[in-house]
Amino acid sequence: MSITEEHRRNIFNGLEEAIGTEEANHLMQLLPATPASELVTRTDMHAFGTALRGEMAELRGELRGEMAELRGELRGEMAELRGEVRTDMAALRNEMADLKGSLNRLVIAGMVGNAIAVITALAV
Repeated sequence: MSITEEHRRNIFNGLEEAIGTEEANHLMQLLPATPASELVTRTDMHAFGTALRGEMAELRGELRGEMAELRGELRGEMAELRGEVRTDMAALRNEMADLKGSLNRLVIAGMVGNAIAVITALAV
């Protein structure tokens, strides 16, 4: 049998007459307003905790798997980028070597031109 609000009011009125309003209020606050069948027991809490721990372990496992997958993808992308950077650096080295050769030829051509100009100026 569950206690209705009317029953609670009748109990309060009886207590109020017997022990006074303030004490009746304190005592009624100690009595649960919900039926006993709806109260949570230690067994309920233990079962909930066990279920929650199981779910947390499952989520932890999923998270570890996803993190490992992301780590693998990241390593693969980093290796690919390293390869691209090495290829680009080798191409730049080749271009710099070509530019160095061209610069050397230009310097030599300039020196030859200056030498010819000096010889021509001295010959005149």
